Amino acid sequence: MRPVSRLTTFVAVALSLTAPLHSGGAQVAPSAARTGTPASAAAQAPRTVEGRVRRPMGEQGDSTGMGPAANVWVTLHRVGSDTAGAIDSTRSDAAGRYRFRYVPRGAGDAVYFASSTWDGIAYFTAPLRSANARDDAAEITVFDTTSRTFPLTVKGRHLIVSRPDSTDRRTIVEVFELSNDSLKALVSVDTTTLRPTWSVSIPATAMDVRVNDGDISPNAFVASNGRASVYSPIAPGIKQVAFTYKLPNSSFPLALTSEDGAVVFEVLLEEPQGSVSGQGFTAVEPVSLEGRNFKRSLAQDLKPDTRIVIELPSTGTPGRNLYIAALLAAIGFMMLLVLSRSMQRTASKRAGAAITPSLRPRESEAPLADRLAQEIAALDATYARQQEPSASVQQAYTTRRAELRAALAAELGQPFDSSESK
Repeated sequence: MRPVSRLTTFVAVALSLTAPLHSGGAQVAPSAARTGTPASAAAQAPRTVEGRVRRPMGEQGDSTGMGPAANVWVTLHRVGSDTAGAIDSTRSDAAGRYRFRYVPRGAGDAVYFASSTWDGIAYFTAPLRSANARDDAAEITVFDTTSRTFPLTVKGRHLIVSRPDSTDRRTIVEVFELSNDSLKALVSVDTTTLRPTWSVSIPATAMDVRVNDGDISPNAFVASNGRASVYSPIAPGIKQVAFTYKLPNSSFPLALTSEDGAVVFEVLLEEPQGSVSGQGFTAVEPVSLEGRNFKRSLAQDLKPDTRIVIELPSTGTPGRNLYIAALLAAIGFMMLLVLSRSMQRTASKRAGAAITPSLRPRESEAPLADRLAQEIAALDATYARQQEPSASVQQAYTTRRAELRAALAAELGQPFDSSESK
């Protein structure tokens, strides 16, 4: 099985951002504490950052419609295991260019990056990996903002449904890849109530809704009244939103609606007996995720308001335990039958009744003691395969094993200690 190509690992770095150091031009923050692992001599060599701040300007810009963001503050940040904060700042020139020269210090795991704030929103470079970062590596693109509501394109939606846990609840993971195809950052606006930048419906029975670490801060995510809402700005480009919740197994079959449609909609079910129905969905090759196998259904160019139904086996954890209990009961019934026949033979012998040749066991039939031992082994193997047996299954197993051990001891003419039955 191949890995899930569309799913990504959501890694967040805690950024401790301070205000730009405006007074007196560029200033350097106090030196970082030397509590972490010291950087190597090579890492302590001076580094430079030469980039530019750009913004969409339409016809006034270059051939790509971009132009300089002049005279804006650009701040250089350091985030390490020892300290985090701004270490320098400067203003961009008329062409939007900026430059920093700095010496790495403190813990060797520190990450450096530059940021600029435009229209109230902070924008960042990628981590500055090279000793002389320039051009695209040091470019910052900023955007004007708008509170005018417009739909975001759902490039990808991934819904993962796990097996039920010991409480008969399933964990649901939802991952959205949202695209702001405009040239402005969408921000929430406070009218009579704060309006989210994006929201989606979630099942009414959803419990313990939590946003995953990633592009959305937990402080900007709210789940209430059957909706998950995002209040953070959404800049042009792709932003990932991921959250999890739990559903009782009784919520299935689960009907949901793809409100805004999706370029790609993927459903992963951990149970192979599950199914997904909806216009455009087809079963594709299963996948493996973190060592667990998932049945996979996929739809492309899904239209808005498409109805989707996810059906799963009604036999959750309690159902499996009932099946196990029934299996143990069947084994017990067979053992009772064997024991009753054995008791009948013993009684016949004691009464002096002769056993006719037609009633003698076949030569190929194993002795009763061997069959009892085999049944105990089969019972143990069946029980060992159960990951979370219920109290009723445990009791059934213990009782039946004690009965089989007692019968085996009687057949062998040995004393039986009930404390050794398990």
